[in-house]
Formats: sequence, structure tokens, C-alpha cells
Amino acid sequence: MGRRPFIIDCDTGTDDAIAIAAALYCDQVEVKAVTSVNGNVAHKYTSKNNLDLLEYLGFDDIPVAKGADSPIMDNPYHSDGTHGNTGLGNIKLPDAAHKQFDKRLASELIYQTAVEEKGELELLVIGPMTNIAICLMEHPDLKDLVKHIWFMGGSVIGGNVTTTAEFNIWIDPMAAHIVTQSGIPQTMVGLDVTTAAAMKEHHAEELRACGTKAALLCADLLDYMFERRDRGGEDAIMHDAMAFAAAVCPECLECRDFYVDVECFGQYTKGHTMVDRRGRLGKAPNVSVALKVDEEKFCSWLVNAIKKSADR
Repeated sequence: MGRRPFIIDCDTGTDDAIAIAAALYCDQVEVKAVTSVNGNVAHKYTSKNNLDLLEYLGFDDIPVAKGADSPIMDNPYHSDGTHGNTGLGNIKLPDAAHKQFDKRLASELIYQTAVEEKGELELLVIGPMTNIAICLMEHPDLKDLVKHIWFMGGSVIGGNVTTTAEFNIWIDPMAAHIVTQSGIPQTMVGLDVTTAAAMKEHHAEELRACGTKAALLCADLLDYMFERRDRGGEDAIMHDAMAFAAAVCPECLECRDFYVDVECFGQYTKGHTMVDRRGRLGKAPNVSVALKVDEEKFCSWLVNAIKKSADR
């Protein structure tokens, strides 16, 4: 059986970069393209981070495309410095010297790849869902061409930007509504599980001992996160890598199927992911929702995924 074709759609900050590294070296997956969106930092940084990262790690053959620099309805907004000024904390990757952006916009690259893969393409969506929603609006038949969407976003209860909304969904709730209602099979990995597993210093030490470019970069990113944590910021939480784990290491997570929709306009609930846990709406489930994570198993999987860079 061949490797599963994936496109990674992301707003590359610190944990996005670690998720990308895990995917690039995964023997189950073939990364067909990486596309960018406004989110953790402004789009001019997220797109450049993707280009620089793939050239730095030696993946010159994987297309990198620019996507949406603003949400469907609202003005651009990005994180409050959690990921540093440019998204990669205090790390400066060498500027890409040879690799160039694909001439296609993200939505067109996603659609053309989905057609080429004849219904087998999977999407790892680890930023706001703007590019996917645009693609669905431009090409309604995309819903029959994508095998599965694995997304980091939302939560069953609570949020991190407001009391009800998680960042990726809150940035562009209309896009998330369009995607969740598209009929494409999908799995939601939200704050309920991502915040329950944090990397520790010994994980960074293990990666540093591996010594590859990818492992050393991920160790440096983790060190930045530890410093951020010690300053009172967010812990070394691997939000985005956990969405990828749902795809390739499902034993890390416990999921259940529910009907999910997104509130787009509420004064206090904009960006809220409504998860009908009790089936009160009488609607068929449309999303597999992660509810629990095995922290030790997940962290071990992630370290080993990045250490596979030694085999390349």
C-alpha cells in the first residue's frame, strides 16, 4: 500500500513547524504541498516560514503556495506574540535561496492536487480554515475529492481567545462553518485534548541527541516554548502535531462522532464550536471529535516521528 497523500495548510508558528517536520519524515504519508494562511502571525511571515523551512530541511520538490491573507468576512488578525514576531520564536531560518513559491494560489493548488489524487487526498489543516473554505466555494466538487480533513481547532468546552472560542476557529468562523458543513469526513482536535499534553525538557534533550537538522530545529523551538512558559506564557503544547497524530497514530487519542457547527456572529459566542454531545438537535454526526489524549504515548510518538529524520 502506498503512502497517503497529504496537503498541510497552516499558519506556521512554532508548533506548526514541529508538526510539519513530523509529517515530512513520516513513512505513512507523502506531503504533496504546504499552503499558508494568516493566523499565528501575518501571512507574509507564515508563507515565508513555510518556504524557508522546506528548503532548510531539503524538501525542494514539495510545492509551497501562498494562501489567504485575511479571513472571509473580517479584517486580518494574528496572535499576540505567543509565537514571536515572525512565528518561529527567536529562531531565524536561512532565507530560501533557491526554492520559490508555487505560482498557484493555495485554493487552486489544493483543488488540482485533489483531482490528481482521485479522492485519496487528505488535508492537515492546522490554522484558520480560510483556504479550504475558499476552495470549496470555488470548486463545490471538492467535497467528493478529499478523503479526510484533520484539523486543529475548536473545543468541546471553552476557548483561549474568548470564553467560548479557540483561536483558529475564532479567526475565521465563517470558513470553519463552511468546512464543517461540507460533508467531507473530518476529525477535530481541539483545546480539550491539545492542552492536556505538553512536551518536557527531556524530550528536547532526546531530539538534540539525535543531531539532525530537523531534530535540532525542533529542540530549539521547544527551548523557546520552555522559556515562554517560564515567563508565564503558554506551555510547550503541540496543538498542531496532535492533529497529525490523530491521522497517523490514532491510538494516542480517543474520539467520538458528534454533530458540529460553528457560531459565526454571536457577540459572546463568535467562533464557538457547537458540539452536540447529547444529540439534542437530532442531526447526524459530521465530525469525529477528539476527547482524550494519552500524553505519554503522544509525546513519545512525536519525538520518534522527528527522529526518523535520521533515516532520510
